[in-house]
Amino acid sequence: MAPLESADPERIGRYRLINRLGSGGMGQVFLGRSAGGRAVAVKRIHPHMAADASFRERFAREVTAARQVSGAFTAPVIDAGPDDEVPWLVTSYVPSLPLDEAIQAHGPLPEASVHVLAAGLAEALTEIHRVGLIHRDLKPGNVLLSEDGPRVIDFGIARATDGTAATQSVIGTPGFMSPEQVQGEALGPASDLFAYGAVLAFAATGTGPFGEGSMPTMVMRIISREPDLSAVPESLRHLVAACLSKDASGRPSPGEILDYLGDVPAGTAWLPPTVMRGVQEQVAKVNQALSGSANDPQATGGHRRTEVLGAGGAAALGGAAGAAAGAAAAGALGDDQATRIAPAGGAPAAGDHGATSVMGSEGLQSGAQGQGYQPTARFPATQQQPGTPPTAQYGQQQYAHGQAPYGQGQGQYTQGQGQYGQGQHGQGEYGRQARSGGDDPYAGLYGERRGGADTAGYQQQEQQRRMQAEQARAQQQAEEQRRRAEQQRQVEEQRRRQEAERVHRERLRAEQEATRRAQAQARHADQPGVWGFVKLLPLLILPLVQIPLGYGASLAWEWFTTETQLWNGRAFGFEPLSMAGFWSATMLGYFLFNNLVSLEFLVRSLRTAFVTGAVLALGVIAATNFLLYGFGFWA
Repeated sequence: MAPLESADPERIGRYRLINRLGSGGMGQVFLGRSAGGRAVAVKRIHPHMAADASFRERFAREVTAARQVSGAFTAPVIDAGPDDEVPWLVTSYVPSLPLDEAIQAHGPLPEASVHVLAAGLAEALTEIHRVGLIHRDLKPGNVLLSEDGPRVIDFGIARATDGTAATQSVIGTPGFMSPEQVQGEALGPASDLFAYGAVLAFAATGTGPFGEGSMPTMVMRIISREPDLSAVPESLRHLVAACLSKDASGRPSPGEILDYLGDVPAGTAWLPPTVMRGVQEQVAKVNQALSGSANDPQATGGHRRTEVLGAGGAAALGGAAGAAAGAAAAGALGDDQATRIAPAGGAPAAGDHGATSVMGSEGLQSGAQGQGYQPTARFPATQQQPGTPPTAQYGQQQYAHGQAPYGQGQGQYTQGQGQYGQGQHGQGEYGRQARSGGDDPYAGLYGERRGGADTAGYQQQEQQRRMQAEQARAQQQAEEQRRRAEQQRQVEEQRRRQEAERVHRERLRAEQEATRRAQAQARHADQPGVWGFVKLLPLLILPLVQIPLGYGASLAWEWFTTETQLWNGRAFGFEPLSMAGFWSATMLGYFLFNNLVSLEFLVRSLRTAFVTGAVLALGVIAATNFLLYGFGFWA
């Protein structure tokens, strides 16, 4: 768990956020507290996914289905806000260790624990499949190890992200996806059974049945290779192998797995001691977080709550006149401190003057030594005398008329005049007669003595003032929430813009790199090689092509100069059967063939920047024409 960040909301729905639990592809997960003090896990969907209308529709549909899951080995959905500006989901929080963290910290589970895990996960999948859901992402991170058994979380909700613009990828975790899932085919409940087998192998061996690696590597192993189950206990190997079948129809159902496992002994000792200590530490952390949130004075929205300071029970503060006068007094003095039940023998702290305290057996004396308004105290709890007003509760001994004890015989309310209860109607009496027609005994609090009518009017004014103050505070809090929401929206908008710019830059860089690679590959594919030139050398040296080419070119030129009317120059005479004609045709063939082939090789070398090829082609052209000059071809 991590503390909340400044941009995190204080509440989501009716749930107060306490800590951060983690984040995933769908959103941020918080540890929250319900109004009744229950620990919950609150998942807040990423804002950029909330903008997709199709995602919202699928999310609402999957939440409705997930609420029907109520198995003993699942963390049920207890609330959701699919129609809020940012959708959210609340599940029951189970203080526990995720399976992957437990294996990483303490090693593989013993065989007996894996049997309990297998039965619990099978029961959870039975309940999930019963309502028509498919988990789609059953992995060690979604399996929690609690004191009384495993729990499966995040069931059925992963499908809501399928096909959204924000998640153009396969939903799942490498190494724990079925062959049909990695190939993008339609999924059924059997897909969860493949992941179930992979989770059991991981729990028993500490590693997945297909090892570790990148996404493409894991996909190829899942599709084409058999799992490595050599380290799986013999009693579970057959079950895990059946679940990891490439053919979905060959995998067992959760009911068949439960029949195969039979009754598995469980209990609080189903985990090894080291793992159980880790779970108990998580329980203590959650209890501490809940306790800290309950004692937070900001949890009530501005007013301090009534606190019980000690083991004494709460005292009933009755009497309509006393309650009204006390409320008016608090408003007049500007005192909205909390009502406290002090421990026996305790004394109010400095600054608590004016707070109403219900004392223990050794109450505070209400003498004249204290400063400020003295607190109202009560005697030790005994049965109330018949006819006593509800605000007067006496101790075990009774007091005669004319006395007004206030404490334990010290600090009387009046000096021998008037009772604090039922009796004579003396001065300062707080009885029914005083309430009906006498003066207000609390008039001194206001600096003057008031009649009943004046007190009622003043109380009404004070009540209106408090209501206005409450409305002003509520408006201020609403404005603060709107300001925070606007700041958060701006931060999210800036983050989305930065993310979009980063993705755009990466896409441009990838496109430029791909273009460069394609051009380089094209050049390399069209580039001639030295070996290709070496293979041409026999054709350039041996007159296998040159002699027929030379004879053909000579006969064609003789025909063109003698038989057509297009040539007006001297006619060319060629004697093919003479030695002179043979040499003339051979040299003409060498001239035509070698120069054409070398020119073609030179052009390809220059176009692909193949310097060596260009030098070789020029060398052949120069050698061919130099030799022909030497044999008198140019004469």
